[in-house]
Amino acid sequence: MIKVGNYLALGALLASAPALAGEDYLRLQEAEVEWAGTAAAKTVSVEIKAAASVPMDGKSGAFGYALLSDSGNNVLVIVTHLPIDDSSYETVPSGFHTHVLDLKAPGPSCPGANFEVDLPGSKANARFDADYQWQAKGSEIEVEHIPAADLGDAGIESVASFKLKPVVGADGKPTNLCVSVIEQI
Repeated sequence: MIKVGNYLALGALLASAPALAGEDYLRLQEAEVEWAGTAAAKTVSVEIKAAASVPMDGKSGAFGYALLSDSGNNVLVIVTHLPIDDSSYETVPSGFHTHVLDLKAPGPSCPGANFEVDLPGSKANARFDADYQWQAKGSEIEVEHIPAADLGDAGIESVASFKLKPVVGADGKPTNLCVSVIEQI
């Protein structure tokens, strides 16, 4: 088990945006990442504790929590971004669901963001629309038994909270998803 808390891990991010007033659910208190199993069937589970209850009413905007790898590829997120519907497994009413995403440096459509979701690369990943076991209770949210192979056996460098800013085209579908990291431990 790896336990991280109240310090910034070295990794791809050198700075993070401050949490906004009233959004203490984006302030990370602690995170536990646990690996289990053998090489052929290794899994990872994560438990994240925020400074306040994680809103589950679907009215708090586009935000989530991520397990960041060193490469930015095969990043596990548990996210809500209503009204965008890109998962078969969104929980009602919160909209929370999991994805395995690829990230890239932000382009011109994402000024000030830390990352941008590589939409074509992410959608090509068979685990993009993942149905991992997760639960939220108060200020804790956890995702359990993720096959390590789904993350490309990537090492977990840090756990982060983030906000999403979708940029939509004329058809109302996202053309860009801008990721602003709020806290990283």
